[in-house]
Amino acid sequence: MNAAPSIADRSGWVALAGTYRAFPQLGGDIRTDWLVIGGGFTGLAAARRLAELHPNDRIVLIDRRRLGQGASGRNSGFAVSVEMPGPGELEKPADRAAYLAHAAIHKAAGAEVKRLVTELGIACDYDAGGYIFAVRERAKFKALEERARVLNDNGTQAKILDADALKARLGIAFYSHGLWIGGGNALLQPARFAKGLIDNLPPQIECHENTEALKIAPNAGGGATVTLAQGSIKAAHAIVGLNAFMPRLGLKQGRVFPISLTASLTRPLTPAEEEEIGKVAPWGMLCPVEGGATVRLTADRRILMRNTAEYEPDGISAQMLEKRRAWHEMGLNHRFPFLPKDAIEFTWSGHMCASRNWSFVFEEVSPGIFAAGCYNGAGLARGTLLGRLIAEHAVGETSLLAENALAREKPSWVPTGPLFTLIAKMRLAHELRQARSEH
Repeated sequence: MNAAPSIADRSGWVALAGTYRAFPQLGGDIRTDWLVIGGGFTGLAAARRLAELHPNDRIVLIDRRRLGQGASGRNSGFAVSVEMPGPGELEKPADRAAYLAHAAIHKAAGAEVKRLVTELGIACDYDAGGYIFAVRERAKFKALEERARVLNDNGTQAKILDADALKARLGIAFYSHGLWIGGGNALLQPARFAKGLIDNLPPQIECHENTEALKIAPNAGGGATVTLAQGSIKAAHAIVGLNAFMPRLGLKQGRVFPISLTASLTRPLTPAEEEEIGKVAPWGMLCPVEGGATVRLTADRRILMRNTAEYEPDGISAQMLEKRRAWHEMGLNHRFPFLPKDAIEFTWSGHMCASRNWSFVFEEVSPGIFAAGCYNGAGLARGTLLGRLIAEHAVGETSLLAENALAREKPSWVPTGPLFTLIAKMRLAHELRQARSEH
């Protein structure tokens, strides 16, 4: 008997986004005024802003695979404008000041996504109706009332939801306690957003796909020389937006690391299934417990399920993806028992870039070499904003937001090698066990 074919690691978002523009691979040796490495949200935003500020300069954008189809086309589609504060996070004046400074970046990040969607006319199912944090077990939502009070006191719309309210909003009875947060928090189809950014890039940007930066070396007078598989790029200035893969170029080693996530997307709900959930409006649900599930009912009436987070720096194999898909089926069955087992249409994996202290990268790492990344799960909006800001910083423009980003605490050190692998795997496995009831 032949074995069943392996599940293709294909992002449902990307598959449903339509045909992407294709760009050539770069070969040979070239010189450029500006080189942007990474064609995700950060790189796209940086290249766009450079073209606006220096329209006569040569700007080259490269990606090791396809533009917009890496982590940017594989995330869950939450555009974060307001982060939920941790329990007691604002008790000390210094902690409160840090939260408010960080909150200003998030608010601007959400506004930047909305601006681009509106100005460029990107059809990406953008929904600024906020989203919900919810749990099945009340004890796992620590300081729920305090968090709601802090958010409302700082001008953010937040509302506590009981089991009945959650059932009415989500159409399912799985959750018992929740917190809806508005304030510009939005949901969208991430691959369509990325595709819209690509389709509307300024024409002077030279884009190259399947062009991997193998090595980056600082030039004596500033900037960098980047080695490719079939050539090199000598750039007067370089911006690196590789997030989890910055260490591949020798940047932020021991400071940032990848977390492997997997997700599944169902086929559209049938009319009978729509009746089961009361034909509710689209929604997004996050879990306040580390390792808990992320769930969405999308605008095209599909259900997204993500309930894994692992340290697998080499990625998720086909065999591993099969097992994660089974976990997604379990999570769906817990919430939507009326769905058949074969309701899943797409299953995929991706990388989130994280740091030990949840800080991001935003700096000039060497004269003429700039880096932005490591968004700790909020990359859609934050990458879009910080990509723009790092370009402005690189050309010498200043702003309160850029100064705020530069003043943020840098990612703290983490051990590397087998010790870190052991610690990371044990920590994430523990979190998944603790959050098992929320899967």
